[in-house]
Parts: sequence; structure tokens; C-alpha cells
Amino acid sequence: MAINELENAEEEEVKNMDNSYSWVTIAEEFGITKKKFGRKINFVKGDFLRSIIFRDIEHAYVLAKNGFSKPSVILSCSIIEELLIQYLLQKKIKPSNNTFDEYIKTCQNNGLLKKAIHSLSDSIRHFRNIVHIENEKSKKHSISKATAIGAVSSIFTIANDF
Repeated sequence: MAINELENAEEEEVKNMDNSYSWVTIAEEFGITKKKFGRKINFVKGDFLRSIIFRDIEHAYVLAKNGFSKPSVILSCSIIEELLIQYLLQKKIKPSNNTFDEYIKTCQNNGLLKKAIHSLSDSIRHFRNIVHIENEKSKKHSISKATAIGAVSSIFTIANDF
């Protein structure tokens, strides 16, 4: 098969993945169903916001699995950041400023998540910062497929601590 045909076949596969298929494969790979994840994030109020989170998880997963590492990490981090925001809102705790770093520190300072989860969140935040073009100085500093899959996995790891 020619490279263009292979690329077109892969693109078509991504387009044809529906939500149920993504969550079936997420459950197989990470051991969490959409329903179970929904219960873990019961503090997220509003059907529309929840649907966005579920959709973005599906997209981040499909992107990671298909080698689109940079957008997968960006999306995964935005999901984690939003989950932390919603968790702090539910706990009625206001961070001193609205940054990903501050959400992590606020959770840590209030004993809301385990220390390892704080370290994981902070690590993912640092990977997200690599996506800025000026930080991608060499191939060594680019985001790998393994990093993208790890970022998606982090969503579920962090959610297990809520």
C-alpha cells in the first residue's frame, strides 16, 4: 500500500471511530468505563460541560493512539485542568490565581489529592508546556506517542483520587 493510501486509510479510521468505540477501547486499555468515570467526576455539574469532558477524552485518546501526540497532550492537560477547577469549585476553595500550576498547588495545600497525584499533575503540566514552539528546540524536546498516551492515562489516574 502506498504511503498516501495508508495515510488516507488511517484518517478514515479516525473519522469513523464513534464515541462508543472509543470508550470500549479506553475501558480495555485503562480499565475504566465511561459510566465509572462519570461517577468519579460527579462534582462536574451541567450536562453540557460533562459532555465536553467526555468528548475531549475521546479525542485525546484517539489522537494519542494515532500518533498525534502534541494535540493529545494539549487536550489531556486541558481536561485535567478543568477537572481540577471543577473539583475546587465543588469544595468551595478559591485558588489565589487562575493558572494550572495554582490549581495543583491549591489542591496540594488543602490536602485534596495524594502527593503522588500532585506530582503527576505537575509533571503533565510541564509536558504541556513543551508544546510551545520555542520550547521544542530539538527532537529530544518534542512530545512522543508514549508521552501522549501517558497524558491520557493521567486523566484517569487523577480522577481515581477525587
